[in-house]
Amino acid sequence: MNENARYPQGEEQEVCAICNKPLYGIALPLTANYVNVVCKECERRAVNEDGEEPKHGAAYREKLKAESDDPESVNVSSDDGENPVFIDGYKCWRRYKFGGYITRLDEFDCDDIWEFREKHGA
Repeated sequence: MNENARYPQGEEQEVCAICNKPLYGIALPLTANYVNVVCKECERRAVNEDGEEPKHGAAYREKLKAESDDPESVNVSSDDGENPVFIDGYKCWRRYKFGGYITRLDEFDCDDIWEFREKHGA
């Protein structure tokens, strides 16, 4: 159920959902696969809920192990990472894939990635 996202999935997006600058460094045809894509410049300012640089892949696995009472049970793939992230006060959700990620603006203040996908049609 897409609740009218500003940059809906299925359409090429040419500007960042946060700063409205051109999406340099992102292949424009790929933007049609995602909703509300954020540019690389804005992505660099992302922080997690604790105000720290978001972790993904091996770094995320090590963070979870350090926080766990049973570190040996922590099993995280390279396609996992922290969500949500925040950029200049905007809540965003990352899609981790192939050891990297793409960041998407949350227009509806979703509680989790599943709600984000449902409300944004992602």
